[in-house]
Amino acid sequence: MKKLYYTVEKELDGSESLNGLKTISVYEMIDNEPKMLTIIDAVLEDNSEEKIQEYLDDNGMGDDKFTFKLL
Repeated sequence: MKKLYYTVEKELDGSESLNGLKTISVYEMIDNEPKMLTIIDAVLEDNSEEKIQEYLDDNGMGDDKFTFKLL
């Protein structure tokens, strides 16, 4: 089973208030180095791991088994 790591950054508008969006950055470890796999834009209410799985499914990696770890 492959492991993917991710971070979540909540986006702010110009007045430093949350704007309802977040950015999910997904990484995989290659040769003990983190390599960015993708960046996903989502709304705050979305489940981050489900959004990552949707990306994997849409990009031909849905058959692989992954675990997710929030950094």
